[in-house]
Amino acid sequence: MTSVAHFHQILKKDFFNRITFLRNYLSNADILNAIESENYRWRKRIWTPMQTLWTFLIQVLNPDCSCRAAVAQVLAEKASVGELSKVSADPTAYCQARKRIPLRFFKTAFQKIGQSLKSKIDSDADYLWNGRKVWLVDGSHCSMPDTPQLQDTFGQAPGQSKGCGFPVAKLVCLFCWVSGAIIDIAIGAYRSSELTLWRQLWGNLDSGDIVLADRFYCAYADIVQLVEKGCDCVFRLQGARARTMNFRKGKYLGRDDRFITWYKPNQCPRSISEEEYALLPDTLTVRILRFQTKVPGFRSRTIMVATTLLDPEVYSLEMIAQLFADRWIIELRLRDIKTTLEMDVLRCKSSDAVCKEIYMHLMAYNLIRALMWQASMEHNIPLHKLSFAGTVQRFDVVAPYLYLFCGTGKAFMIYKLLLKWIAGDILPYRPNRLEPRAVKRRPKGYDLMNRPRQQMRQELLK
Repeated sequence: MTSVAHFHQILKKDFFNRITFLRNYLSNADILNAIESENYRWRKRIWTPMQTLWTFLIQVLNPDCSCRAAVAQVLAEKASVGELSKVSADPTAYCQARKRIPLRFFKTAFQKIGQSLKSKIDSDADYLWNGRKVWLVDGSHCSMPDTPQLQDTFGQAPGQSKGCGFPVAKLVCLFCWVSGAIIDIAIGAYRSSELTLWRQLWGNLDSGDIVLADRFYCAYADIVQLVEKGCDCVFRLQGARARTMNFRKGKYLGRDDRFITWYKPNQCPRSISEEEYALLPDTLTVRILRFQTKVPGFRSRTIMVATTLLDPEVYSLEMIAQLFADRWIIELRLRDIKTTLEMDVLRCKSSDAVCKEIYMHLMAYNLIRALMWQASMEHNIPLHKLSFAGTVQRFDVVAPYLYLFCGTGKAFMIYKLLLKWIAGDILPYRPNRLEPRAVKRRPKGYDLMNRPRQQMRQELLK
């Protein structure tokens, strides 16, 4: 078994450490601290934790890349610089190394990259909203193979027969409003309460932060406790409160701007305990705003927002309406993760491996966002106008050459060229784009699986 001192020497030769861009967001000290905290030891072999992490990253950035293909790519990269001895191309050793590494190692690596990017942005007041940090929160789901362990851990959607559905994990993600990076995530079973998972992320919030979310998060108890933490909220008004809202009541601040008093719910919400419910105040004063979304050729929509930003002189209706319009950013970022990086359907077949795969997808996503941030700063292009998919494709092509020419002027030239390519790939302006959610190409004419696979196999043998 190797030692931490020996690992210092290994780090100097690992791929991950060779690319300066990657090292800026995940340092050697971060990796060593994560390893030491888990008291993890490994053999003196090629599949060190850092090399295993990099190989896993290759698979995530290339969704069609199998374990065999990822191992072959790593071995080819090492052979190109003369660092390869007699190593088997069998992916078994890599899979075993990936299984042995503690889950906490993957989570720490993912969080460190998000925090590193966040710290670079927080140091510049130009990227704050009215002098304050803004976070976006939303929930999502991802599917995985149908194995007994995953069914027991995550469960599947109701209405599906046993053996015909797939386990589904529920995710709640906390995004940075400025960079689009994901700072933290809570993972739970399909039937987990989204609000309960959301509460697991509150440790990332500081006093003075603003949380921006859709109507599902507009709950009395959550708003009260976020205010007690020193945070403010901008949530879309939900349910019966939105349907019965009367703008002729409350304290008048403007035609579409009111102070409204909410009362403590009669029943304890499922997301909090009875003790927390008893400590809630009987009333809460919120500010309700109403504004119209006007699209030429379409009927205008009325949106109502509840917020704890109570000062109408500092936070005008127009400012808050413009901020809430940015809530849609989180839908685009989730699409980048689930569609471009193909996290919508996971591959691993155990609960521990599934969580590792999720953290690796998010780590890859944050690295790509960091690369886009650098290109944005280098060429003075708005970050949210750059193509995420284009950045992924270009980085996949350029990364082996950065490794091959590490420490030379060619590597610096290639990296500068990469940033230029990313900055030049600007998304087209598509105001009010509307596309049908339909598939044109017809699927193959196979029957749907409406019984367990093993049962259908037995019937074929008859």
